[in-house]
Amino acid sequence: MKKPISIYLYGSTITLVGIVLIFSNNLSLRNIQLSLGITLSLGAIFALAAAFSQYRKQVRFAYHELHALTMIVYGLTTLIFGFSLEKLISFTTFLFIFYSFSEIIFCNWLFNLSQKVDYKIVIVRVALGLAIGVGTVLALNLPNITMEIFGALFLMIGINVIFYAPVMDTNQFNLLNKEFSQ
Repeated sequence: MKKPISIYLYGSTITLVGIVLIFSNNLSLRNIQLSLGITLSLGAIFALAAAFSQYRKQVRFAYHELHALTMIVYGLTTLIFGFSLEKLISFTTFLFIFYSFSEIIFCNWLFNLSQKVDYKIVIVRVALGLAIGVGTVLALNLPNITMEIFGALFLMIGINVIFYAPVMDTNQFNLLNKEFSQ
């Protein structure tokens, strides 16, 4: 089975944005804007590549498609309209609120499958969704370190994508084996 390199690249780009934002206090607004817009748009392309390269459409790949489209819109919006810190914060807040809800909705999608659900994945996803939502609210209430908190949230998302890729690859492999054995 082919390794999901595009998912690793997707997670790595999100992680890179997180690291840049954590240490963004010495960067100009234009550099932050370009880092967010270009890097996350590139990451979205990797997410789309992962979603469209699979044998069958599964919920987890529809999830990557949804996130890829959202990140492309976010990246382009940031590049075109994000010329003030307030706008960057507003766009990023919207992205994180969307991400928070989509993680929780993804868990609901998993329960609608006619397969056995791995509760560890569900618990991690719900916890991540809640952490991103709470972290976003916290970031908005701590204006001196908002971008650093956003960086930590991007870092959490990126690491989750990187660690989840092998689990997803194994689940996809097991699903294909099950189909071929019947």
